[in-house]
Amino acid sequence: MLILSMLVISCSNQSSDQTLAFIPGTYVRTGATEFGRIDDTISLQIQNIHVNSFLIERRWLYKRVLDGVKQEPEYRITLDQGIYDPQTKLLQNQKNLRLYSFDIKKGILYNNTTVYHKLK
Repeated sequence: MLILSMLVISCSNQSSDQTLAFIPGTYVRTGATEFGRIDDTISLQIQNIHVNSFLIERRWLYKRVLDGVKQEPEYRITLDQGIYDPQTKLLQNQKNLRLYSFDIKKGILYNNTTVYHKLK
């Protein structure tokens, strides 16, 4: 009986967690300087809802400019796994231990000081 009641409580806590519900989606950031332009995208997909596991896919493109001449674009794609902690409301990348935080009202993902905006 105790195990059943704990299971019901944990399931109801997960369903009422607004941050957990907000996480899945695509987040982007762009930037440009005299040295180039960066396009950075993070996609978060639920991998296993029972353990709050997410697939983290990052696509990165850098278009470098050297002495006014455009260089060959640099591409990078990484796939990692993250675990969401409902107590801290943070998603932790299991490979590099980076923490992702979320601002639901602004539609933002934070990776340290880097800001990504969620696509609708």
